[in-house]
Amino acid sequence: MKTRIILSLTVLLLVTVHPALAQSRDPYFTTFSANYDFVYHEPGATSNAGAHFDVASTWKRDAPFIGPVGEVGFNHFDGGTIVSLMGGLRVRANTDYFVLPYGQFTVGLYHCGVCDLNDFALQGGAGVDFRTSSKNVRIRVQFDIRHVFDPVRGFNAERLSAGIVLPLNK
Repeated sequence: MKTRIILSLTVLLLVTVHPALAQSRDPYFTTFSANYDFVYHEPGATSNAGAHFDVASTWKRDAPFIGPVGEVGFNHFDGGTIVSLMGGLRVRANTDYFVLPYGQFTVGLYHCGVCDLNDFALQGGAGVDFRTSSKNVRIRVQFDIRHVFDPVRGFNAERLSAGIVLPLNK
């Protein structure tokens, strides 16, 4: 009878402990961010308003944190709106409690409805997430450079943005 109770408690303990070990100690292991684009500049034009949203996660559980990032962005110009859908890798270096820098590289689709363009794009960027007094919100500042592979003429675009970051794995 004792063996049966000890075995049952051991199985129960192993079943309940396993999910706890699989969770990250970092509440920002998976994040969502909403960002306002202060500046999005293409050759000869700067957008009137813009925003981009991203979801990022982490594969590696020790610094530097490496994982996938996906982003969708919208920027409105006088003549129309461009949309981008990008995906790639983000590397975070959680070296400081309050300042969390990262770099990312993404590839994807650039779409300009007015221009009737669908082009391949590469984008590199870097940013810093600043911790706040709330565990549920971080403030982000980000800078990106995008190269659009247009068949007539390729071009570069720069973006400066700021936003909020929310954890998805509480």
